[in-house]
Amino acid sequence: MLYNSPHRHSLSKRQKGFTLIELLMVIAVILILAGITFGISRGVQNAQARAKAKAELAIISQSLEQHKSVNGDYPWVNGAPGEFVKALMGWKEFDQSGGTPNYKDKDSVPSTGPRSFIDPKKLSYSGILPTESNEMPADMYFTDPWGNEYIYSYRTSASGNWDNFGYVLYSKGSDGSHVEVSSDGILDATLRQNSQNADNIYAGE
Repeated sequence: MLYNSPHRHSLSKRQKGFTLIELLMVIAVILILAGITFGISRGVQNAQARAKAKAELAIISQSLEQHKSVNGDYPWVNGAPGEFVKALMGWKEFDQSGGTPNYKDKDSVPSTGPRSFIDPKKLSYSGILPTESNEMPADMYFTDPWGNEYIYSYRTSASGNWDNFGYVLYSKGSDGSHVEVSSDGILDATLRQNSQNADNIYAGE
């Protein structure tokens, strides 16, 4: 017959349980692993968002080139998000009747709607997309993966001091902040290196 002493029984119980230090160590390891996983997940999500922004900028750039091939120039709608969408959906045109070129809303369009240079359903946007093809969009603008509008800059008239060969098009990135290009359209190294422009994503890059 075996005899179990109280001392032996107490020792056995202690060996089966966790001490407070052991428990704290386990919790610390779990928290560290969770932090690493969260960091990796955030990094992957940001990379995916940047890739999506680049793809959408490519779509917009292609539509701008189509606009230029038909109308002779890029849209003269610097800093006007709603007007930018109207231009790419074919609702604006150059009017030369007054001697000086003027970029304005079309006076009339076919019942099927104007020739659009972009399919807005391929992009994210803010505002309401018209249900009818001959209905002009209003107050719409294209948004990047972070919900900010894509920035488009170009000249607004035939005159002026726009010295850039083309337009400037970019996403403000995850921080949603930026310093706009000057009225001459030059995007130099100093502007690119500005802390607010550090995570900007530019078309064609």
